[in-house]
Amino acid sequence: MRPTKTFKLALAAVALAASACATSDKTMAQDGDAPRALFQRNCAACHGKDGEGQQIGTLRVPSLREGRAVTDPDERLFTQISDGGNGMPPFKFSLTDEQIRDLVRFVREDVQARDAKQ
Repeated sequence: MRPTKTFKLALAAVALAASACATSDKTMAQDGDAPRALFQRNCAACHGKDGEGQQIGTLRVPSLREGRAVTDPDERLFTQISDGGNGMPPFKFSLTDEQIRDLVRFVREDVQARDAKQ
């Protein structure tokens, strides 16, 4: 079965939209508030807007302010974000290594620091 012209156009539109999203994410990594925006867009839905963790159905999403998120080294946190696991999706297909490093820094310097200030 040969793809129709409409199917080819739809496929091209999807590819173009995906490319635009990827470009905009990569561009955002250079903005001053990019790590916060990355966190809100990719992490907050599960970990909470302030990294407090929450229950989603039967899955208990851990806080980023205590436990392994605090005690594990940066490399381990980077790998967890990149590769996912234990209910967390991998972000290596949607974020660059630089963006993941920005998220690790954001968790350390903003999310965890906020808890220390309280």
